[in-house]
Amino acid sequence: MSTQSLIAGYATIGQGAGPMIVTERAGIFAKHGLDVTTRIMGGAKGVVRGLMAGEILFGNLAAPALLRAGVEGKADLVFLTGGINQQFLVARTRFRRRGELDGARIGFLGDGGLNDLLVRFIIERFVAQGIRASAVQLSRGGERGAAPLFDGSCDALVMTPPEAVEAKLRGCPFLVDFAEFGFNYALGGIAARRRTVEESPNLARKFVAAYVEGMHRYRSDREFTIKVQQEYSGIADRKVAEETYDLTRPGMPELPYPVVAALGEALKMMSRDLPAAADTDPQSFVDDRFVRELDESGFVRKLG
Repeated sequence: MSTQSLIAGYATIGQGAGPMIVTERAGIFAKHGLDVTTRIMGGAKGVVRGLMAGEILFGNLAAPALLRAGVEGKADLVFLTGGINQQFLVARTRFRRRGELDGARIGFLGDGGLNDLLVRFIIERFVAQGIRASAVQLSRGGERGAAPLFDGSCDALVMTPPEAVEAKLRGCPFLVDFAEFGFNYALGGIAARRRTVEESPNLARKFVAAYVEGMHRYRSDREFTIKVQQEYSGIADRKVAEETYDLTRPGMPELPYPVVAALGEALKMMSRDLPAAADTDPQSFVDDRFVRELDESGFVRKLG
């Protein structure tokens, strides 16, 4: 079988890139006839730029950057799969219940990404619960992670593992799990240019099949996945990698369909400052034919 070489990108070293890195390190891309080199792209916007420039053919990223580029007519990108990112509202150590966040400051990055979207979302939900929290923009410089919780920059942050786990181990509680709102494994995934999919469907089919098999390896091989997570994320403390895995594994889907309803909710939130998003069909950002083929063929069940 001939092998095709390509580059696939991912946004950050967080939990969401895990399945793609596991797929690479386990040799599963090669098993499917692909010689894939993975590359960090410096955020979701970097993934969008890389896909549009042809620097990468497939990319793992959170949804807002892709949706915004599509609504603004700057990109023809579609999600081929869903992702695994989990998001939590993590608070300073003195907070223990949501109600205590009345009057609190929730930090946001101001880059229009997933963090900003979820901060806006949760503040609106808190209003309905009688909790008045405000958003405060964090400095772009210096250390990110949980640092703003400890230096007084804010009272709570939207975070994803492994950084969220590191904060929890330092005593910061999870006050909101965004799975409560249907956002776990929903606001991101593997994307490609629509043109790439139409011109090279077999290539996309192989990539998605390998990725889904890699997700199976991620779910079924705890020790290997923890080792890979430590390596690519640079996690020195094995306990952080272990808890990141154990937090991720239970709700992880066997078949990562893109979640159209969640993308629709994201577009609705984005319409506050991007009015055209309100009239955009979330289905237009999804091409799930390859996941559906795997589903209908019983692919995952055959993996054992």
